[in-house]
Amino acid sequence: MTLSLNKPKLDNLAAEIWKSAERLRGKFKAYEYQNVILPIIVIRRLECVLLKWREDKKAEIRAKQPTRTDKELDALIKKLELNPVQAPFSNKTIWTLRKVYEEDHTLLEDNFRDYIRGFSENVSDIIEHFN
Repeated sequence: MTLSLNKPKLDNLAAEIWKSAERLRGKFKAYEYQNVILPIIVIRRLECVLLKWREDKKAEIRAKQPTRTDKELDALIKKLELNPVQAPFSNKTIWTLRKVYEEDHTLLEDNFRDYIRGFSENVSDIIEHFN
């Protein structure tokens, strides 16, 4: 599956990211956006796309195979997600940003790093460009 954006869509997406960054500015100075706010916004957006992909795939499979248990379905979705032909990108961990935050705060950094390392190579390349 190839993801492509035309110029107007890309410009609109960039504008939305900057609006979000402005709303989150509070504790960060403008020059810190590229180091903190923008990477988090990009990661969150990628996560939202992935969560939507999982929901859609789950509904599609449940419609065809209604007798599958939730556990079986979740395992199948994860297997499909990790196949680059099936999903545009993936995350091999159980983490989401919310789960990382809600987990034990003494493990926050470790869990967040695990979550980030769990993304497929194409997303890792994007994250790496933020340093």
